[in-house]
Amino acid sequence: MCGIVGFNSKNSLVLNSMLQSIKHRGPDDSGVYEEDSFSLGHVRLSILDLSSNAHQPMEFDNLVMVYNGEVYNFKEIKEELEECGYSFVSNSDSEVVLKAYHKWGIKAIDQFRGMFAVAIFDKVKKTVTLIRDRVGVKPLYYFFDGKDFVFASELKPIMKYKNDLTISKDALYEFFQFGYISSNLSIFENCYKLPAGHYATFNIQDLTLDLQQYWSIVPFFQKPKFKKSEDELVDELEKLLIESFRYRMVADVPVGVFLSGGIDSSLVAAILQKHFGNIHTFTIGFKEAKYNEATYAKEVAKHLGTIHTENFLSSNQAKEILNRFVDIYDEPFGDSSGIPTTLVSSIAKDAGVKVVLSADGGDEIFCGYERYWYSYNIGKKIFMMPKILRKSLLYFMDIIGVDNASKIVKIKNFEHKYNQLAEMLKDDSWKNIYEKLIHNSKNYEIKELLGIVKDIKEDGFDIGAKEHPMQGMMLWDYRRYMTDDILTKVDRATMSVSIEGREPLLDHKIAEFMAQVPFELKYKDGTSKYLLRKVLERYIPEKLIDRPKMGFGIPMFEWFGGDLKELFEKNFTDEMFDKHHLFNKQYIQKEYQKLNINKALNINKLWFILVFQLWYKKYMDN
Repeated sequence: MCGIVGFNSKNSLVLNSMLQSIKHRGPDDSGVYEEDSFSLGHVRLSILDLSSNAHQPMEFDNLVMVYNGEVYNFKEIKEELEECGYSFVSNSDSEVVLKAYHKWGIKAIDQFRGMFAVAIFDKVKKTVTLIRDRVGVKPLYYFFDGKDFVFASELKPIMKYKNDLTISKDALYEFFQFGYISSNLSIFENCYKLPAGHYATFNIQDLTLDLQQYWSIVPFFQKPKFKKSEDELVDELEKLLIESFRYRMVADVPVGVFLSGGIDSSLVAAILQKHFGNIHTFTIGFKEAKYNEATYAKEVAKHLGTIHTENFLSSNQAKEILNRFVDIYDEPFGDSSGIPTTLVSSIAKDAGVKVVLSADGGDEIFCGYERYWYSYNIGKKIFMMPKILRKSLLYFMDIIGVDNASKIVKIKNFEHKYNQLAEMLKDDSWKNIYEKLIHNSKNYEIKELLGIVKDIKEDGFDIGAKEHPMQGMMLWDYRRYMTDDILTKVDRATMSVSIEGREPLLDHKIAEFMAQVPFELKYKDGTSKYLLRKVLERYIPEKLIDRPKMGFGIPMFEWFGGDLKELFEKNFTDEMFDKHHLFNKQYIQKEYQKLNINKALNINKLWFILVFQLWYKKYMDN
């Protein structure tokens, strides 16, 4: 894996500073290309062709390229290019990407199967084309204010180039709503993530930027559903999975697998172990039993016969990683599972592994999250109520008020549930119901904290919901939560220790296939990931599969209420909040007092505020 940067001017000092800020993404090599109108930089983590022949920036004819990622089917594309008269000096996929673009232009992307963030400078046309992979596995940010154009794999280099960036209120709202920033926003104004499945062309002379989409999962949902038997679909899915996993084993360095013991990671480990053997698996555990998955992972590893490594995360280790959290995630990022993901990445690195496969994407593609059927059941009950009854309930709730109601009804976290119910009774769409149930903070809470309310625009939900409301939820997550939370987490965690993370379940061929599978074979008779389970049963006994889903969560309250509580005390002061004047301090102090009297229900709200405070201190408090 690598890191890339570029901007529309020449400044060697700034260019080198930008590259130094992402050296962790590519400690093996670095390179620059500079001319008066444009500069490119690259840091390299050598995975394929470890020689200097794969050095970047890479030039061919009128093109100069910097590239981060892997095109796994590069050998097939290379053969086709050789038949067209192209010759090659390296065994890297980078050279294939460059010459494929030279041959076919932007249409070359249609042949790429993998994860990539690419920048290609045309010295003749004076244009720069940025390309991001279909799902958004690899990050790519750009800044454009009508004059300066800057791009990079992370925000750090852009902050090195621009020292007068301002915070985006829209992005801040999304962060406190979800714990991550989506909508292709970044925490800064005029700075964006290139959307997954898109390319952008910047004209250096005209100072114009054109954004185009080249792939979307939506058309595949609009195709007719497969008219095949269950066994036929299981056979086809297994074949696709084996093919996808085989591609992701292409490397000239050792490869391992993150294993949680859940369905997705067990399937990845099982297929790779059967078809390749000697697979290294890595997991982490917790002394707190309700968070600990290590036992399950160990049982799966023993059954498969993998070379297994486990480690237990303590509060002291978590605190050490937390001290580096805003260095790893250089915009506000609230997913606390980034802490164990960073640790398990370190374990893999220490074991000599340079490429690691994780099983992200399974929940969004195959219907795995409990919140899907939970939200569906709640939504059904609300929509079954006549509108006149819902309006009447709202009327009486407004008259009674939450304070008076809480004196009558003694329910844990009553105020939150009361206000949430009031919001949902007003809703007339599945999208609104789902968003309100997955919000970390509800609209009324964010309004109290920030003084603003924002509506999230997302048409993917309506497209998926035409088949089933839960399919709409899956598509919502596929286009937002998966890309901007899960994939961001894995990319930054693995890159922080200079190893490459690969996502075999996110091969676009698998997503396209599953879009045409009838929903009743994704969630059947109360069983989630039904089709995927049928594949896994061919490799692992059912007793090792059928268990509660946990994920890489951490015991937030146990740690923050004890060893890490001092971080709140240091960062939740009037002096710290007055540095930016973005928050209602009274709201924060009210929520903090709940923690002090041992109410853990609001821990994520406080965690998000803490993350922002730490981020602001690191990057903005000059």
